[in-house]
Amino acid sequence: MKHKQPIGNKIKSLVLMEVSWQMWKTKKNYLLKKTIIAIFKQLCEAKGVNITKNDIEQVIANSSCYRTGSNEKIYFVSSSFMAYFLAKRLYLSLRNRKMKSVYKLLHTRCYGNDTLYFLSMLDQNTHTINETLQAILRNDYVENVTENALHIYCTTAQFKKGFKLQQTDSALSITNFNLTQNLDFSLEVKNNTIHHNDTRMAKSFFDQGLHFLKENRYFEALAPFFAAKALDPDCQKAANNLAIVFKNLGSIPIAKQMAQKVLLEEPDNYRAKQHLKYLDYIENQPKQISDSSAKCKRDN
Repeated sequence: MKHKQPIGNKIKSLVLMEVSWQMWKTKKNYLLKKTIIAIFKQLCEAKGVNITKNDIEQVIANSSCYRTGSNEKIYFVSSSFMAYFLAKRLYLSLRNRKMKSVYKLLHTRCYGNDTLYFLSMLDQNTHTINETLQAILRNDYVENVTENALHIYCTTAQFKKGFKLQQTDSALSITNFNLTQNLDFSLEVKNNTIHHNDTRMAKSFFDQGLHFLKENRYFEALAPFFAAKALDPDCQKAANNLAIVFKNLGSIPIAKQMAQKVLLEEPDNYRAKQHLKYLDYIENQPKQISDSSAKCKRDN
């Protein structure tokens, strides 16, 4: 006869992470109690823990993380709880390089800044998530997954450098990448000190990106070049240089889309035409290329 066992903190944490993911995935701020009970049962069975429905309901009722609304709806006490446990699930999957889980978690809309702020804090001392994100960006393009990897990489890097999450801060973050069609370069602006069509600030970001590119610090060049193009839509040099960055990261399909974006807006752009021509050559004859970096020139 099996004896009942208490639900340990590890299982409770796993449930919180799964609940936050299900809420995010379904675009809801609640789950039905029966859904959370089912999650508890599944995880308890997987861990060999024998538990009853009444015991699970008692755990939910006594938890400081949940609150019960009408019609058996269960909410987090604060939206920050959802953001934190969603970030923790992302962190564990990225840190442990569980690629099947990582691709599942990234095949969704772009994560919010609150979640990515917590993710950057979780990774502050270990610095392990970038390796997984870089591996994804080097691989072939996967809709939603590549956008999210790029978004997470750029945004967490900003938070780690000291940008705050408060509304009064002048930090900005890059959002809404759309690599499948015509590339939506856009920014989430934290206050009125940063404006779209800000050519002065765009040049500052462009110069920063160019500095990283010249030093072959390709991943670090991503965010400033994206910001430069977002702040100054006419800054085709930023998109041209992004083509170089992605080419050097091994992401030829994304590099081509960057060059195509320039030609969509400026059909006679010589540098973009040269980039696209050579990128087509690389894609069609990869084994014959020994040093592709010599063929794509920086746009200064």
